[in-house]
Amino acid sequence: MISIIAGTNRSQSNTFKVARSCHEILDGLHCESQVLSLEALPHDFFFAELYGEHSESFQRLVEKYIHGVDRIIFVIPEYHGSFPGVLKAFMDALNSEDVENKRAFLVGVASGHAGGLRPLGHFTEVLHHLKMEVYSGKPKLSSIDKLVDDNRVVDKASLEKLKSSLNGYLLF
Repeated sequence: MISIIAGTNRSQSNTFKVARSCHEILDGLHCESQVLSLEALPHDFFFAELYGEHSESFQRLVEKYIHGVDRIIFVIPEYHGSFPGVLKAFMDALNSEDVENKRAFLVGVASGHAGGLRPLGHFTEVLHHLKMEVYSGKPKLSSIDKLVDDNRVVDKASLEKLKSSLNGYLLF
């Protein structure tokens, strides 16, 4: 089982559309996956979860999307030159043992031209600190608004890039 984490809590985000597309590609490759949007985090997440007072709803998310998998795909939008604070807070709320030795795959999403290059680098450093193995092929989707419709990625070249990278990741 692979978890796909849409790295923002923004409603109806392009990040979630890319995560959904990754899920569909994996389904087509007969690989079981599930998608978590950080929009599903408890509303008091920032204050309760970071200081050891884990709610039952957060624990259920961790059990399902982190403990129950050996691979995690992070779809990461660029926010102010890095990745969203909610994604960092989510990672901070986990115990390092929760993700240690899991294999990660990163997808960058940006409205600009670099496809989230900087957030991918920043987040790779965080994951390495947590002793996660990060696949080197990191697709970067630039000008994301032009690549998606209301539900998923529709740009054929971007879909091929995702499929090719995901195939490599599955062998990693």
